[in-house]
Amino acid sequence: MMCQRSGTLAVLLTTVAVSACNRAPRDGSDSTEAPTFTAWDSAGVEIVENHAPEHPTGQFWTIDPEPEFVLGGTEDLNALANDSAQLIWSVVGLARLPDGRVAVLSSENKQLMLFEPSGELSRIIGRAGEGPGEFTRPEELQYLPPDTLVVWDYHMTSIDYFDTAGTLLKERSVDFLRLREHDLWSEGFRFPLSDGSFVSSKKVQEAESEPAWSDCSPTRRWMMRGSETGELVGGPQESEHRADEFIRVDTAYGADSFACPRFIAAGGDPPSIYVSRSDRNEIHQFSPDGVLLRIIRRTTDPLRVTDKARRAWEDRNAKYYESLGFSLPEGELEAMRSVETYPPIDGLMVDAEGYLWVSEYSDSETWAPDQWSIFGPDGRWLGVLPKDVPVFFLCRDFQFVCWIDRDFLLVVGRDEFDAERVVAYRIRRDSSNL
Repeated sequence: MMCQRSGTLAVLLTTVAVSACNRAPRDGSDSTEAPTFTAWDSAGVEIVENHAPEHPTGQFWTIDPEPEFVLGGTEDLNALANDSAQLIWSVVGLARLPDGRVAVLSSENKQLMLFEPSGELSRIIGRAGEGPGEFTRPEELQYLPPDTLVVWDYHMTSIDYFDTAGTLLKERSVDFLRLREHDLWSEGFRFPLSDGSFVSSKKVQEAESEPAWSDCSPTRRWMMRGSETGELVGGPQESEHRADEFIRVDTAYGADSFACPRFIAAGGDPPSIYVSRSDRNEIHQFSPDGVLLRIIRRTTDPLRVTDKARRAWEDRNAKYYESLGFSLPEGELEAMRSVETYPPIDGLMVDAEGYLWVSEYSDSETWAPDQWSIFGPDGRWLGVLPKDVPVFFLCRDFQFVCWIDRDFLLVVGRDEFDAERVVAYRIRRDSSNL
């Protein structure tokens, strides 16, 4: 059987206690408001059902529409960050340190650079090579508070721990023979965890007795095939895409499977792993070793797709295929026309404070995931960010480079001349006291 799971993931959900959670009224009266969430214990697993966000839009966090600072780019050719020795390119990792400096890991430049918010380059860590503290092609940057930066090199060939002064603290590598015991390859590496373990993935053929958060069945996708020279060959073709099984591997090479969730993210202190499907309005929260801690649900109705939203999808995708010299495939068009509601979840991300960010669709009718709901580490639905915040929808996937802490959202973008840059937006949280 494919997609086997450890026994810690099999949880019998038998309700043993129920309690409704009400907020105190804002006006100080004795009357109580309808509860925004209900929580109860079920066989040692907490169930949190969220009925509404605790903070209405406008009384919750906001993100400044204009960046507070930018690293790289070409608008100001006299800026320090545009010195030829300080150009930002092929960024694969970001982290903001307590002193305000920003760590930027460049894959092709094979360096970890520390920038002041002013754009001044304060330190370069590492260089190209195969010796201690040197990089072949770094792939992941990990920040361990208060002052440790971890660089995961190409295919996990080396994992280097530095302090923020650039001193190499220790180096380790992965035993690939032990990895193969779980039918994993180094190229399946997805993301690291703070305890030294990491999450990897592999393709699965089928699965039996899947948990609620998993869907290992293959999906149909329209793909553009290319030649060895990169030229497109033929038109769009429908193909079968096998699901990914996600597996956490600890430092002793023990493995815990999280089956085939559509979305997965990790973070917090102590760390949690969050998994979800796109068609269920619930998220399962685990400890790193696969123990189910909490199920986070919303009882809100799904958002229906309007005719205006369908036209927006058709126009955008028709223009994409037209740019490639093809027409929008009729099969793909018919499949999307049959969709009646948006998926309740379209991505997950955990910020440096341990808050869970859930990417979702709004009522803007653009057929794009343009809204974020924020959940606390305890599973409560705290609020929804306004739809006019800066576009950072790519942050919803662990494959894209973003950083969110208490004060800033950092994203990698490009300016009008296609030069890579890091853009920092200020997060305002004062109104919610969170």
